[in-house]
Amino acid sequence: MTVSSDLLLCLLAIARTGSFSKAAVELGQSQPTLSNNIALLERRLGVRVLDRTRRGSTLTPQGEILARRGANMQLLLEDAAAEVRNHANGVSGPFKIGATPSVLPVLVPLALAEAGVGSGPLHVEVIEGLDEALMPRLRSGALDLIVGPVEEMFTGSQDIVEHRLLVDPFLVGIGSRSPFFSRSEVALGELADEPWILPHEGSTYRQHVEALFMTKGVPWPRNLILANSLPLQETLLERSDRVTIVSPIQFSSISRGDMTVARLEDGGKRYIGYKRRAGSKFPPLGDAIVAALEASAQMLEGRIP
Repeated sequence: MTVSSDLLLCLLAIARTGSFSKAAVELGQSQPTLSNNIALLERRLGVRVLDRTRRGSTLTPQGEILARRGANMQLLLEDAAAEVRNHANGVSGPFKIGATPSVLPVLVPLALAEAGVGSGPLHVEVIEGLDEALMPRLRSGALDLIVGPVEEMFTGSQDIVEHRLLVDPFLVGIGSRSPFFSRSEVALGELADEPWILPHEGSTYRQHVEALFMTKGVPWPRNLILANSLPLQETLLERSDRVTIVSPIQFSSISRGDMTVARLEDGGKRYIGYKRRAGSKFPPLGDAIVAALEASAQMLEGRIP
């Protein structure tokens, strides 16, 4: 027997408030009605979803599964209602994009500008974050799409579908005061004693950088600034002798007068693309954004050294 959304909302209210009395007030129901609804939910499922104690009500392991799934469903329903309201007002969306730091300066803005050409009003949200923080939001329905690294050795699951957009090699960003500033190619071992800027833990980019040092047998830098902010990294490079590991899609211009980018000898590469929930169906706005991402990626890949 199916579980109705009304019964799920009852469980979510109890999980949120921690008690039948508070949940009943929130839902505008009497406590006996709420108790009957939870009893009906448990009969339909054939399992207990709540345990009552003197301190309130707590979810059973089965209840936690149902509450998590129910919360995801509630997000999707809220987005559906927002899309219906927007459509009635001539607005496309909402469409929520998660983006890792490296794709925000160039790829995502180019794609959004392309998707907006000739269209009506749009409602698009872009949320910046590291991979570990964005993936749970994609799974829950809080995000429709993530733009960033794909085909990683560190991740992969059946509920998420990945699409490759471009190949992104690892390069070396060199500060204006560095003795390596005029070099067009550098070996990682040459930079072992240089001052560095590198990303914090929590991203696949950091994992790639760690693997790069490990496979080359180069010790982790001692003179080190950890920062994920690309503007901060660029400003530091412009005004110092520091170096960093970069990728071409991070910069609108590969080399400038105040910093430069050199090839990294046997530096390896990663793939940039987008992730979506398996089986999800995008609205026309989502399809337009995906097409714009593909066109923008093709343009950017042509300038990669």
